[in-house]
Amino acid sequence: MLKNKCGEKDVKLLGAPMEDTLSFRPGARFAPQKIRQILPYLEYTTLFGNVAEPICDLGDVELLQGRPEENLARIEAALKRVGPPFIMIGGEHTATLAALNVVRPDVYVHIDAHFDLRNEWPPGQRLSHATFARRAHEELGFYAIYIGVRAYDDEEREYAENAGFFVVEGRDFTRQVVADALSTASGRAYVSLDIDVLDPAEAPGVGTPEAGGLSFKKLEYLLTDVLMTLKPVAVDIMEYSPPNDVSDITATKVVRILMHMASLLKI
Repeated sequence: MLKNKCGEKDVKLLGAPMEDTLSFRPGARFAPQKIRQILPYLEYTTLFGNVAEPICDLGDVELLQGRPEENLARIEAALKRVGPPFIMIGGEHTATLAALNVVRPDVYVHIDAHFDLRNEWPPGQRLSHATFARRAHEELGFYAIYIGVRAYDDEEREYAENAGFFVVEGRDFTRQVVADALSTASGRAYVSLDIDVLDPAEAPGVGTPEAGGLSFKKLEYLLTDVLMTLKPVAVDIMEYSPPNDVSDITATKVVRILMHMASLLKI
């Protein structure tokens, strides 16, 4: 399902095994490797049938452990060479900052258990996987839609409200609520998925699990609605952590999401 030679319109896969600022359980840097390992053994069936064309795999960005600013610069340079449409596989969510700097979207869709809008986390650190979205918004000024958030600091919620973001909390929202959110957006879009938006019972392989998340089936339909409505130029799947996974429960879901996203980016 993966190929190495890319055409201009091919969906490109790029690994960003960054793991410099995680605040709980480590292991996200192994995600791209694990996904490539199991992908050949699973079916490529999505909600729209089988994926018809291979994804062009460009490998991983070579990074320096413990150097977040340097690593972001390297990821940004790699994505500029790649160009849309692409799917980035993390790695910690901070890497999305590099993708946003490249895409410079009008609309940013953040599907996650967390806002990632803290000013500092841990205290005194302004660049981390819990602050990157705030740093990106300060620089780029995009409109954001948040879906699935269920664990946050009051400061983050206040920042989102003051910025005029559309926030869809929790797991029990309807497709109509998502449609209402998407109806407020227009222009160039980027979509970022933190796999911890799923409930830990469905996706134990994450760095910061939060109880009460989405089911996989709900996420599948959610991604369909988001990608078909906004037609983003690029997407990512972040914070899968193989060492924290159980019997590849999370990995199989990440692979299915990857196939689903690849088919939708071609529509």
